[in-house]
Amino acid sequence: MSHHHSARRKALKTLLAADQTVVLAGAYDALSAQLVERAGFEATYVGSFAAAASGFGMPDVGLLTLNEMVEQTRRVVEATSVPVLADAENGFYDAPNLWRTIQAFESAGVCGVHIEDNLGGKHTARPAGLLSAEQMSQKIRAAVDARTDPDFLVIARSDAAWVNHDVEECVERLEKYVAAGADMVFAPALPAEDIARYRERIAAPVMVAGDLLDVTGSDVPAHTIEEYSQAGADVVLLWYTLIGAASKGVSDVLRALRAGNEVGTLKDFVTDQRAFETLMGYDEFEQRSMRYATPPVSS
Repeated sequence: MSHHHSARRKALKTLLAADQTVVLAGAYDALSAQLVERAGFEATYVGSFAAAASGFGMPDVGLLTLNEMVEQTRRVVEATSVPVLADAENGFYDAPNLWRTIQAFESAGVCGVHIEDNLGGKHTARPAGLLSAEQMSQKIRAAVDARTDPDFLVIARSDAAWVNHDVEECVERLEKYVAAGADMVFAPALPAEDIARYRERIAAPVMVAGDLLDVTGSDVPAHTIEEYSQAGADVVLLWYTLIGAASKGVSDVLRALRAGNEVGTLKDFVTDQRAFETLMGYDEFEQRSMRYATPPVSS
């Protein structure tokens, strides 16, 4: 299995080295990840927001343990053949123990993880602030030291632009994290114009959140994928869109059913059952059934 992991990691590195901006559609479970792959996306992602919501029906406020996050991600890895990136929160441990986090995600077949300097409270009115850049740099060093596959990506995330609204601080932190060994940086809520302005100072690929609603009072992201791409972003992550689509799609159908609509009238909103079964591999099961139902031919 580990050879397979290594091939996916190399594929992701090739993808990142290409000129095209990678649009990373974030899955929330194994099925949605298969749909991402089927739609032709070349990689997927599992974030703690989607994992907490889909796996546990809980908010993303630091409730998930390392093992729960790894397990949700492992299922995505096993259900797909594309590279998978994962959210390792704040690393789950301080630098001396961070090897355990890297080991767990690496053995699950993940191609890389992002570790953040955020101390919690991201989606709430009272963010807890940021870890010092020095402590965060030690976590990045520890993560790099812990990996056994050099192609496993250690991604450093700074939330300085989101939590402190300080772009200069954010860029300075990203520079320090790259110096500490980060293979890529992730800065949610870094405006496109600032990415363009500071891009050459960051000596690593840059990932941004393409569906973060960072304009107060608006439900539209601050920039289009194209604008981020033009600004020099290497990866545009969509961490919310798919679980948001699932929530809306299912809610719309439930509302229609509650209103007394017949199932047959809702077919435009529901995947055809046979098409769904094909996706799930029922055909392969039929072939195996036939193979093992007949006596083997003796030579």
